[in-house]
Amino acid sequence: MTKGKNEHVQTAEAKSNTEATTEKSLSDMEKLIADLEAKAKANLDLAKYQKAEFENYKRRNQNAVTAAFQDGQTYVINLLLPIFDGVVEAGKKIADPADLAGFEIIRKKLDDLFQKVGIERIETKDQPFDPKLHNAAAVEKVDGVAPDQILEEWQAGFTFHGHVLRPAMVKVSGA
Repeated sequence: MTKGKNEHVQTAEAKSNTEATTEKSLSDMEKLIADLEAKAKANLDLAKYQKAEFENYKRRNQNAVTAAFQDGQTYVINLLLPIFDGVVEAGKKIADPADLAGFEIIRKKLDDLFQKVGIERIETKDQPFDPKLHNAAAVEKVDGVAPDQILEEWQAGFTFHGHVLRPAMVKVSGA
């Protein structure tokens, strides 16, 4: 009988050890699952961060490319402005209508080119003086004309994408 009782005690101990081992294994598994879930969340957060960083990089790069392109355009446009001025001045000095017509064709082509690339001429006729757009090269008091009115344009001014390339050089009425 002792043998049966010992077997029963041993079986109970083995069963108890198995349950303890199973509980320990379950606890270890739950801890392992929690660790893996934390690592997965950290990796997901890292992936989201890197995706956002890459989007920011692409936007910064696109802005840099756009700015470089506009800088290049501005450089070329500034090289063309003296040519435009020369055509306008030459046109003022030509008396022969046939020769003047040729210069007007060139001036018109330059105007069309400027319009296509987004260059706008600064308005001066019947405009009040604006120091952001106009350069007052001379001031003259004129009866019947309000102060700070543009009287005459001496050199055309231009804007490009909302930025002043060159202010218009003008004569302004004084007080």
